[in-house]
Amino acid sequence: MSLTFEILGLASMGVILVRNWTYRLKVKPFTCELCLAFWLSVLYFHSLEGVLFSFAAGMTAAILNRYV
Repeated sequence: MSLTFEILGLASMGVILVRNWTYRLKVKPFTCELCLAFWLSVLYFHSLEGVLFSFAAGMTAAILNRYV
């Protein structure tokens, strides 16, 4: 259950940061919510299985950005 909240939190943080930083930074990881959530999650989990959790966080961020 805690892992689910961590993935949702990182995905939400990625979406919020992209919405606030897009006008400042025009570099790829900062303009794409999927990319930013993935890299934030890789830094947070930093393990081999963490890469799988990072994929989940990235896709969740893309879904959050599109539908919420």
